[in-house]
Amino acid sequence: MRVAKSGSAVGHSERALAAVKALHAREGGLLERSSLFDLVAENVEWYVLGSPEELPWAGTFHGPDGVRRWMEVLDEHMEYERFEPLEFFADGETVVEIVMAGGRARATGRPFESEVVRIWTFREDKAVRVRSFYDTGAYERALGRP
Repeated sequence: MRVAKSGSAVGHSERALAAVKALHAREGGLLERSSLFDLVAENVEWYVLGSPEELPWAGTFHGPDGVRRWMEVLDEHMEYERFEPLEFFADGETVVEIVMAGGRARATGRPFESEVVRIWTFREDKAVRVRSFYDTGAYERALGRP
């Protein structure tokens, strides 16, 4: 795992970077959910790339309840076997994490694997915006979509 940081507001960057890294403290790097909800702001905007018609967990979710709903829908469809943090970058109020994710679609048993790039924006030590980008085609193929 590589960690890089640059820019000003180093104290804030270091706290935000440490908070995001701590989310992957569980074995296998899987997201530590209770810590996640401590980290997100009440008005967090959680964006996941993709068409909700093809990938039911894709779209924009608001607030901790929206993030919970996103997790439930994702868990309903996909089973993660790998979620390995590869790199972290921090600059000011932004943290970028790159994770190698893989597993199987629950409905088909087909495998998927993709790097996930998640961009976190912080205000006053809370995540106010989180954007996730990944190989949507790999997930669609695992779900049995052409």
